[in-house]
Amino acid sequence: MVETLNKTGRVAWQISHLEDYGQRVERAARRLKEISRDRDLAALVIYEAVLARSGRAAEEVRGLLRSFRETFEEEDEPLSIPRVSGIMEVEGDRWFFGDADLRRLAGQLLGQFQHRVAQYNYLDEREVLRRWADSEDTKVFIRRHIPDTEPVAGIVPGVDLRMLQYLRVAAGGNTVLPSELLAAALGSLWGQPQDDYEVIAAVEELAFNLELPAPLVALMLEEMAEGGMPALPDYTGEDEQAGDESQPLPE
Repeated sequence: MVETLNKTGRVAWQISHLEDYGQRVERAARRLKEISRDRDLAALVIYEAVLARSGRAAEEVRGLLRSFRETFEEEDEPLSIPRVSGIMEVEGDRWFFGDADLRRLAGQLLGQFQHRVAQYNYLDEREVLRRWADSEDTKVFIRRHIPDTEPVAGIVPGVDLRMLQYLRVAAGGNTVLPSELLAAALGSLWGQPQDDYEVIAAVEELAFNLELPAPLVALMLEEMAEGGMPALPDYTGEDEQAGDESQPLPE
């Protein structure tokens, strides 16, 4: 474990000393802001995670999500979890790419989080969802490799590790969605991860060392994997007080 942590620290140092590190952070921050722009309502975050479970392209998912919002959003009646649950009970499967199983999955997840919100009636739905995504209680089920026993979303049939992580990231959690691109980037940096759990742990640890949000670091790594891994500077281990300050995020 110590060796892994030391290796992560070295890689973080090397990445932070890339000549274009600041530009990479800025690009990832802009991309993260763009992705997160429409994730302001808890019910639609849950709906998005269910649609993503279909395996459709991200643009298809976002397109159907926008269409649903434009169809049902009203100024005097927000798209709360209870209201969206009610809509999905009477609407057809067309809002789920024609997949009845996805519709059932959405209903179950919305119901689970409706119970969660009822336990914290002093918080709005979006904040309840964010706190769930980032809580230690939720994290421990991932660390122990038992996501299917997580008592809010994990126990819902059809929710696997990647869907649980998608929901956590979309909800604002400081974690990552494991992907083949992330695995490839990590493989180039210090050796191929064995599974999705290792991808999650490695990127979260790297983000901690870089003092950046984990979803932002994930976007940086995926860009590296797509565009070709840069040549990292040689590690010197120097503690450059002036040069090693954490990179500020763009406004």
